[in-house]
Amino acid sequence: FEFVYNYLYLANLRANWDEVKRQAEKAPQPEARRYVLPLSIDKADTGKNLVTLPYTTATATLRSDETVWLEPEVIFSGPRHAFEFPQINYKKYCGKPYTYTYGLGLNHFVPDRLCKLNVKTKETWVWQEPDSYPSEPIFVSHPDALEEDDG
Repeated sequence: FEFVYNYLYLANLRANWDEVKRQAEKAPQPEARRYVLPLSIDKADTGKNLVTLPYTTATATLRSDETVWLEPEVIFSGPRHAFEFPQINYKKYCGKPYTYTYGLGLNHFVPDRLCKLNVKTKETWVWQEPDSYPSEPIFVSHPDALEEDDG
């Protein structure tokens, strides 16, 4: 909390940039993770992985006390790079299988790139330009789009 409250004010970022970077390196490594929540559970499946999706390594295991233990699949992790505010093409893919998500990339807690992530292959694309500081991405589809990521 001290880092957030003391260093991330704009005046402190401008005055103490080297100190901000030094403190940011102590922060936990951010990751984008996929959790899979089973929608139907049979008590006979106790101890088994309830996730049957072929494209993920995430697991959900029913325990003997009838709780479900979730283990995520890490779909994005990079040294000192975050993937924040993930967005998809909600207009066409909300509640449906999708392939691409877009996020705000941060380096040392400063947003300085936009990222596109293929959640199936984990391939990433990055847009970044010097002295550019984007904000949360919002996907805007091309009016005649045929592909999920046409926008």
